[in-house]
Amino acid sequence: MKKMKRLVAVLLAGIMALAVLTACGGTPSAPVTRDEALEKSVAEWTVELGKGANLELTQDATLTSISDKCLSAMVKIYDAKDEDAAKAAEKELKTAFVAATKGKKVAPVAVYIPGTKVTKDALAQAVQKDMSNIQTDLERFGVNKPTKFGVTATKQKDYTLIFFMVSE
Repeated sequence: MKKMKRLVAVLLAGIMALAVLTACGGTPSAPVTRDEALEKSVAEWTVELGKGANLELTQDATLTSISDKCLSAMVKIYDAKDEDAAKAAEKELKTAFVAATKGKKVAPVAVYIPGTKVTKDALAQAVQKDMSNIQTDLERFGVNKPTKFGVTATKQKDYTLIFFMVSE
Protein backbone atom coordinates (compact mmCIF):
# COMPACT_ATOMS: atom_id res chain seq x y z
CA MET A 1 0.00 0.00 0.00
CA LYS A 2 2.88 2.40 0.81
CA LYS A 3 4.46 1.71 -2.57
CA MET A 4 1.15 2.47 -4.29
CA LYS A 5 0.83 5.80 -2.46
CA ARG A 6 4.41 6.74 -3.41
CA LEU A 7 3.77 5.79 -7.03
CA VAL A 8 0.59 7.89 -7.14
CA ALA A 9 2.44 10.82 -5.50
CA VAL A 10 5.27 10.60 -8.06
CA LEU A 11 2.78 10.40 -10.95
CA LEU A 12 0.83 13.40 -9.66
CA ALA A 13 4.03 15.40 -9.21
CA GLY A 14 5.03 14.56 -12.78
CA ILE A 15 1.63 15.55 -14.16
CA MET A 16 1.73 18.84 -12.26
CA ALA A 17 5.23 19.57 -13.58
CA LEU A 18 4.07 18.92 -17.14
CA ALA A 19 1.05 21.15 -16.63
CA VAL A 20 3.29 24.02 -15.45
CA LEU A 21 5.64 23.63 -18.41
CA THR A 22 2.87 23.38 -21.00
CA ALA A 23 2.51 27.17 -21.21
CA CYS A 24 6.22 27.77 -21.77
CA GLY A 25 8.02 28.40 -25.00
CA GLY A 26 5.66 30.39 -27.16
CA THR A 27 3.61 33.46 -27.67
CA PRO A 28 -0.03 32.77 -27.02
CA SER A 29 -1.94 33.72 -30.12
CA ALA A 30 -5.26 33.07 -31.72
CA PRO A 31 -5.23 30.19 -34.19
CA VAL A 32 -4.16 31.27 -37.64
CA THR A 33 -6.63 30.10 -40.22
CA ARG A 34 -6.27 31.27 -43.78
CA ASP A 35 -9.32 32.84 -45.39
CA GLU A 36 -8.95 31.49 -48.93
CA ALA A 37 -12.07 33.24 -50.25
CA LEU A 38 -10.68 36.58 -49.05
CA GLU A 39 -7.26 35.71 -50.52
CA LYS A 40 -8.87 35.15 -53.93
CA SER A 41 -10.65 38.51 -53.74
CA VAL A 42 -7.52 40.29 -52.53
CA ALA A 43 -5.49 38.79 -55.39
CA GLU A 44 -8.05 40.03 -57.93
CA TRP A 45 -8.18 43.48 -56.31
CA THR A 46 -4.38 43.66 -56.22
CA VAL A 47 -4.09 42.99 -59.95
CA GLU A 48 -6.81 45.57 -60.62
CA LEU A 49 -5.32 48.21 -58.30
CA GLY A 50 -1.87 47.53 -59.78
CA LYS A 51 -3.17 48.33 -63.27
CA GLY A 52 -4.43 51.66 -61.93
CA ALA A 53 -0.87 52.37 -60.74
CA ASN A 54 0.67 51.24 -64.08
CA LEU A 55 1.95 47.99 -62.55
CA GLU A 56 1.47 44.68 -64.32
CA LEU A 57 1.13 42.35 -61.34
CA THR A 58 0.54 38.61 -61.48
CA GLN A 59 -0.19 36.20 -58.68
CA ASP A 60 2.50 33.59 -58.07
CA ALA A 61 1.84 30.29 -56.26
CA THR A 62 5.43 30.05 -54.98
CA LEU A 63 5.17 33.47 -53.36
CA THR A 64 1.82 32.51 -51.81
CA SER A 65 3.52 29.42 -50.37
CA ILE A 66 6.25 31.61 -48.85
CA SER A 67 3.60 33.89 -47.37
CA ASP A 68 1.80 30.88 -45.91
CA LYS A 69 4.99 29.67 -44.20
CA CYS A 70 5.47 33.07 -42.56
CA LEU A 71 1.85 34.01 -41.76
CA SER A 72 1.59 32.58 -38.23
CA ALA A 73 4.79 34.33 -37.13
CA MET A 74 3.48 37.63 -38.48
CA VAL A 75 0.24 37.18 -36.54
CA LYS A 76 2.30 36.54 -33.41
CA ILE A 77 4.06 39.87 -33.94
CA TYR A 78 0.73 41.70 -34.08
CA ASP A 79 -0.61 39.75 -31.09
CA ALA A 80 2.52 40.10 -28.91
CA LYS A 81 1.69 41.32 -25.43
CA ASP A 82 5.17 42.59 -24.60
CA GLU A 83 8.54 43.38 -26.14
CA ASP A 84 10.02 39.94 -25.42
CA ALA A 85 7.12 38.21 -27.15
CA ALA A 86 7.44 40.57 -30.13
CA LYS A 87 11.18 39.91 -30.41
CA ALA A 88 10.62 36.14 -30.25
CA ALA A 89 7.95 36.39 -32.96
CA GLU A 90 10.21 38.57 -35.13
CA LYS A 91 12.99 35.99 -34.80
CA GLU A 92 10.53 33.24 -35.75
CA LEU A 93 9.42 35.28 -38.78
CA LYS A 94 13.00 35.91 -39.89
CA THR A 95 13.86 32.21 -39.60
CA ALA A 96 10.75 31.16 -41.55
CA PHE A 97 11.32 33.86 -44.18
CA VAL A 98 14.98 32.97 -44.79
CA ALA A 99 14.15 29.26 -45.03
CA ALA A 100 11.22 29.84 -47.39
CA THR A 101 12.81 32.38 -49.74
CA LYS A 102 16.08 30.47 -50.21
CA GLY A 103 18.00 33.62 -51.15
CA LYS A 104 15.46 34.93 -53.67
CA LYS A 105 14.66 38.66 -53.80
CA VAL A 106 11.31 38.70 -52.03
CA ALA A 107 9.81 41.47 -49.93
CA PRO A 108 7.25 40.77 -47.20
CA VAL A 109 4.44 43.33 -47.01
CA ALA A 110 1.90 43.11 -44.20
CA VAL A 111 -1.34 45.04 -44.51
CA TYR A 112 -3.24 45.45 -41.24
CA ILE A 113 -6.94 46.23 -41.47
CA PRO A 114 -8.86 46.89 -38.23
CA GLY A 115 -11.92 44.68 -37.92
CA THR A 116 -12.80 41.70 -40.06
CA LYS A 117 -14.75 43.32 -42.91
CA VAL A 118 -12.41 43.74 -45.86
CA THR A 119 -13.40 45.43 -49.08
CA LYS A 120 -11.42 46.55 -52.09
CA ASP A 121 -11.68 50.14 -50.85
CA ALA A 122 -10.51 49.17 -47.33
CA LEU A 123 -7.50 47.38 -48.84
CA ALA A 124 -6.68 50.33 -51.11
CA GLN A 125 -6.92 52.76 -48.18
CA ALA A 126 -4.74 50.60 -45.93
CA VAL A 127 -2.08 50.28 -48.64
CA GLN A 128 -2.21 54.00 -49.44
CA LYS A 129 -1.92 54.89 -45.75
CA ASP A 130 1.19 52.74 -45.36
CA MET A 131 2.70 53.34 -48.82
CA SER A 132 5.93 54.95 -47.58
CA ASN A 133 6.67 51.94 -45.34
CA ILE A 134 5.79 49.54 -48.15
CA GLN A 135 8.14 51.35 -50.53
CA THR A 136 10.91 51.25 -47.92
CA ASP A 137 10.41 47.51 -47.40
CA LEU A 138 10.45 46.79 -51.12
CA GLU A 139 13.70 48.74 -51.54
CA ARG A 140 15.28 47.16 -48.46
CA PHE A 141 14.65 43.69 -49.88
CA GLY A 142 15.86 44.66 -53.36
CA VAL A 143 12.48 44.56 -55.10
CA ASN A 144 12.58 47.68 -57.27
CA LYS A 145 10.09 46.71 -59.98
CA PRO A 146 7.40 44.50 -58.46
CA THR A 147 5.73 42.18 -60.96
CA LYS A 148 4.71 39.11 -58.94
CA PHE A 149 3.01 38.62 -55.62
CA GLY A 150 1.66 35.93 -53.36
CA VAL A 151 -0.93 36.61 -50.69
CA THR A 152 -2.38 35.00 -47.61
CA ALA A 153 -5.04 36.45 -45.34
CA THR A 154 -6.34 35.68 -41.89
CA LYS A 155 -9.11 37.19 -39.82
CA GLN A 156 -8.23 37.46 -36.17
CA LYS A 157 -10.48 38.63 -33.34
CA ASP A 158 -10.00 42.38 -33.87
CA TYR A 159 -8.24 42.68 -37.20
CA THR A 160 -7.55 41.18 -40.59
CA LEU A 161 -3.99 40.59 -41.71
CA ILE A 162 -3.23 40.44 -45.40
CA PHE A 163 0.33 39.24 -45.95
CA PHE A 164 1.92 39.70 -49.34
CA MET A 165 5.22 38.41 -50.66
CA VAL A 166 6.38 40.55 -53.57
CA SER A 167 9.14 39.98 -56.14
CA GLU A 168 10.29 41.10 -59.57
